[in-house]
Amino acid sequence: MKNICVILGIILAVMCSFSQEFKTVKTSQDVIDNYIIASGGEEALKEVKSLFMKGKFSGEGSTGTLEVYFGKSYFYMDLNMNVFNMKQAVDIKKKSGWVMFGNTVKDMTEDELNRNKKNSDGSMWGYYLEPAKYGITYQMMQNEEVSGKETYVIELVQDSATILTAYFDTKSFNKIKQVKGNDVSEFSDFRKVSSTDVVMPYSIKNKNGDVIVEQIKLNSKFDKKLLKKPEIEN
Repeated sequence: MKNICVILGIILAVMCSFSQEFKTVKTSQDVIDNYIIASGGEEALKEVKSLFMKGKFSGEGSTGTLEVYFGKSYFYMDLNMNVFNMKQAVDIKKKSGWVMFGNTVKDMTEDELNRNKKNSDGSMWGYYLEPAKYGITYQMMQNEEVSGKETYVIELVQDSATILTAYFDTKSFNKIKQVKGNDVSEFSDFRKVSSTDVVMPYSIKNKNGDVIVEQIKLNSKFDKKLLKKPEIEN
């Protein structure tokens, strides 16, 4: 189920746009600046401290529901499929967490906790709003076509290695595709989140499964009771 975890991490890196007044693109930073404008603007994005997403998930021949809470202090995921159930909970500051798959519950390893920490660092536009904080630089590649749309292709580089490649629509500056390692996701159905200026995709397609988002909440309070590890009866 590692691949399912990957798509969940991708979910929290997908930010987007509506029509705005954009800068003329000459550099990779111009693309990123336009992306930030399109996503709601720097001020609005910096106000987002957590994301809650709820929707439908389909993949690997099954369907179900998905709930994800993602913030700087906590991560929680509940994937309830018709053939299995999977949950994860992480207290990022305390460096503790667990994962439940079916009737099996185990504590997360140090590597798993570190991956969750990296997802947290790169979530909520962090790599785009504060690249220096995370040691991120941008490299513009040759434009490519994605689903019939021309895109600016930007590689995000950290410690001399490309950690992900983002594809931005040259007209709207929506991020419509992202490649991270062997994982590829495409995004569509961009909408404003409730009454905020923040815009996100409500449809995510990935080889491991597709997500149709039904609800997004920004800065909602996390229920710490969800961090308690389930007790499984033998």
